[in-house]
Amino acid sequence: MSLNLSQDDRTEIVKRWFDVTVDRYPAETAKFLRDQSDPFANPVGAALREELEPILDALLDEQDLASVEPSLDRIIRVRALQDMSPADAVSFVLVLKEVFPDVVGSSTQAVKNEFDRRVDGLLLSAFNVFSRCREQVYDIRVKEIRNRSLKVMERLNSWREQRAAAPSSDA
Repeated sequence: MSLNLSQDDRTEIVKRWFDVTVDRYPAETAKFLRDQSDPFANPVGAALREELEPILDALLDEQDLASVEPSLDRIIRVRALQDMSPADAVSFVLVLKEVFPDVVGSSTQAVKNEFDRRVDGLLLSAFNVFSRCREQVYDIRVKEIRNRSLKVMERLNSWREQRAAAPSSDA
């Protein structure tokens, strides 16, 4: 079933999707996400601004959801680093179920059901992306701990060798 929407409706959905997603952050953070346009100072806001539209287009145009995994990754990767729960990290996807009927209006129940089904599929893809991101974070942390432990062991061994080689002052 095709979900052909006008460009104006698509733009409005993306705008509201961004606003509702940002409003779920604390007030000061939401203001920063909304107002700061520098992508280096505000990677979360930039990712949302740039990636929500391609994600919506893929849903509406029945594209393979694998095609939007890079967009999902860009949004979710930062959320995974923020130590959000998995549910909070991917909750922005479910916002679409709130926004779509508000913009589209009284579309048929079949259209709404089809859209909800596609959002559910996107949500599952988002959970997969989140899991991969978290796994990478944990791998990095484990490697860092291992490297620190190795450095400590190397210093300890070096200290022991120096101590064993030094002449005893007890004589």
